[in-house]
Formats: sequence, C-alpha cells, structure tokens
Amino acid sequence: MLDFIRRERIYFLMVVFILAVNALNTGAAHREPHEESFIEEEAFSNKTFKELGISEERVMEYLRSDSMSARFFRFFIPLGFFIFLLSLVMDIAFIFRRKRINSWLTQEHVAGVSWGVLDLVRASTVILFTGYMLTILQGMLFQILGFDPGEDLRMMISTFFIDMAVGITVLYFVVVKYKDKLQALGLRFSSFLNNVFSGIAAYIFVLPILLIILVLSVWILNLAGYTPPPQPVFEMFMKEERSMVLLFLTIFVSVFGPIVEEIFFRGFIYAAVKKHLGVLGAAFLSASIFSALHANIIGFFPIMALGLCLAFLYERTGSLVGSITVHIVHNSIILGFVFFIKELLV
Repeated sequence: MLDFIRRERIYFLMVVFILAVNALNTGAAHREPHEESFIEEEAFSNKTFKELGISEERVMEYLRSDSMSARFFRFFIPLGFFIFLLSLVMDIAFIFRRKRINSWLTQEHVAGVSWGVLDLVRASTVILFTGYMLTILQGMLFQILGFDPGEDLRMMISTFFIDMAVGITVLYFVVVKYKDKLQALGLRFSSFLNNVFSGIAAYIFVLPILLIILVLSVWILNLAGYTPPPQPVFEMFMKEERSMVLLFLTIFVSVFGPIVEEIFFRGFIYAAVKKHLGVLGAAFLSASIFSALHANIIGFFPIMALGLCLAFLYERTGSLVGSITVHIVHNSIILGFVFFIKELLV
C-alpha cells in the first residue's frame, strides 16, 4: 500500500488539494447567510409557455413574419415533423426485424486498448485538479483586471478550458504515455461519410425513445412535486444578448463540447471499462457517468439512453465519427429549440 501511495503520490496530492478546496468552500457556504437566488426566481427553464407569454397566436404570428430566423424555422419545423414520422417507421420496423438489428448490435469493432481503469482514475484526478486550478486562476485574473463577465459567462469560460484540459489529458495518456495512435481513441476517418450517415440514422431511430423517456421522467417528477433547479446553459442563452458571445456559446455547445465528450466518454472511458465489463456493462457504466455529469435530474434517463446509443454506435463502427455526429445533431436540435423560444420572447 505504501509503495502504491509513493508511486501515485502526485495524484494523491491532487486529491488532497481537491478535498481541501471543497472543505473551504463548504465552510464558507455555511458562514454566509443564505439568500434566495434571483436566478431561481426568474429561471426561464422552470416556466411554462403560458408563464413566458407564449401562445399559439404568438407562434403563428412569428412564423408568418419575414425575418430570417422565421424563414429558417418555417423550413426546419416541417422537416423535423417528417423526421419524427420517419423515426416512428424505423422503430416499428425494428419490432418486426429484431433479429437483424440484434445481429447488427452484437458486432464488435472496438479493439482492446493499452490504458486501464486506474488510468481513468488518474486522468479524472488530473482533470478535476486542473478544473479547480483554472477556476481559482480565472477568478484572480478577473479581479486583477477589474473585469466581471457575469456568472454565466464565467462558468462557460471555465467549462471551455476544462474541456481543453480533458482533451489534453486524454491525449497525454494515450499518445505520450502508451505511445498509441489516435485511432486507438476511435479517431478514424476511413468511411467518414458512411459513419456520418450511420450516426444520423441511429439518432433518428432513437429519437422517439428519448422523447418517451423524457415525458415519463417529467411526469413522475411532477407527481413527486419536484421542481428542478435552473439549467445554467439554458438560462445563459436566454439572457445573453451579445452576438459574439452567443456565437461562441453555440459553437462550444454544439460542436466543441460533443467532440471532447465523445473522445473522453466513449473513446477513453468506454474502451477501458470494456476490458473488464464487456460491451453491455461498459456501455451502461459510461452512459451513467455521462448522464450524471450533466447534472440534470429530469434529463438523467434520456441522456443515459443517448449515451447507450452512442456507445453501441461506436462499438458497431469502430469510429467516433458516428457518435460525434449524433451528439452534434442532438445538441444542435436543443439549441435550435432554445433559440426558437428566445425569438418568440422578443
């Protein structure tokens, strides 16, 4: 045990630092008087359409307008309805062609990897440590410069740099420590278009399942009288008016974030856990972690179902291109819905 601690002492020191910062933050939170948060009172994500002042008449008035955004949504709303009908047809076909689909799912194309579960713990420790350090340094820098970007933008900047730290940490373990190529992470670009189309088809197939799980989750939580906390990303998009900031947030949420998350959750975590738990166990574990880290109780099971789809797609194709495609499409659809609501409130 002592040999293990000495060998992993740098990671133990990082853990001590993380625990110490958490202890200090907990103590500070207890000492400060609790005040009702303005964000909680005014949270867009907790309001119904009626409370937001969105009616059928307002929607039709907006869609009939001549603005560029209205033209965009006039095209994509019918397209989305058609895609949803297509997804229902695909799901019905699945019921009658289950054997063929099962044989498709059981094909394994993700090879064994050099890194293991202990490397996942090491990498996660480095990422957490880096996240705390970046948050502290960012706060000090903003204080020195006398610049306050606001709580929401500060959180997004921190998340952006943490995602960069995730990517760099994973690349270090895979490329530097184990001398593997990027292909070991699933970054293969052969059959690129085929994998993109596979991702789109997989997302269309799983879309009704995600919606059913989401509706059931909302219904059960409403029965329990649970009020979800505000969703910071949703609130940020709804309140932010600076076009350059919105552009950065859009690229980050719809493109950069999905790429980094797929490399970490599917390319790094899933591949390592699969050696011990097999395809199904690794898919469930990686999807559970993926969902839990999104810190969204209502979305936990839909996000977990999406994570399972992403893991099976990666296993089937042996490339992250398909799962990255699904992730980008999913986040882009959610962002499109957020911008639609934002336009209706103008």
